[in-house]
Amino acid sequence: MHTSESRNIYSLNPVEIARETIQQDIDTLQSLIKHLDQTFLGVARKICDCQGLIWITAVGTSAAVGMRFAHILTCSGQRAMFLSPSEGLHGHTSIFREGDLLIAISRGGESREVNQMIEIANKLGIEAIAFVSNPDSQMAKMSNQTLMIPCNQEYELMGILATTSTIAYSAICDALCAIVATEKGFSPKQFAQIHPAGAVGKALNSEPKS
Repeated sequence: MHTSESRNIYSLNPVEIARETIQQDIDTLQSLIKHLDQTFLGVARKICDCQGLIWITAVGTSAAVGMRFAHILTCSGQRAMFLSPSEGLHGHTSIFREGDLLIAISRGGESREVNQMIEIANKLGIEAIAFVSNPDSQMAKMSNQTLMIPCNQEYELMGILATTSTIAYSAICDALCAIVATEKGFSPKQFAQIHPAGAVGKALNSEPKS
């Protein structure tokens, strides 16, 4: 049953809504390509050169991006783990070691829990890199280095819910993983050793056909 405020989807021209949403994503990604500069290359270099473990932290929708990044980065040949502030702020940051790197992800850069993670990293001498869209945010000011990922606020769903920005952040993470895999020469043969399960594992470990 529809409420007085709800409307039937077919009265809203859903195809146009979908097209506009996807076009906003496309426009944002095209803009990102133009913003790949020396700062981006510097972050890629730090990730490739990290001799310790790369810790990635975030909350909310950014956490989903961070967990995905940690997984793909590890599968690209550079060890990474996602560390939630809910664990990190209750003692688990004791796992930080010299040579590690902390990457904090937040669109607005004002998530208190994430900034507390950076604060701990600073005290322990662990370099922190912020992936953020607001250069004036607390996160940007606290971090050793900031990778700006520009996103239009009005492109988010209802202007609030992170949608387009998560695609933009994921795209930057994918680009970094591609650089890592190329830099390290990480091959499908190496990947097969750590991915024996599922359809991917079956394809990677199948005997070559004559």
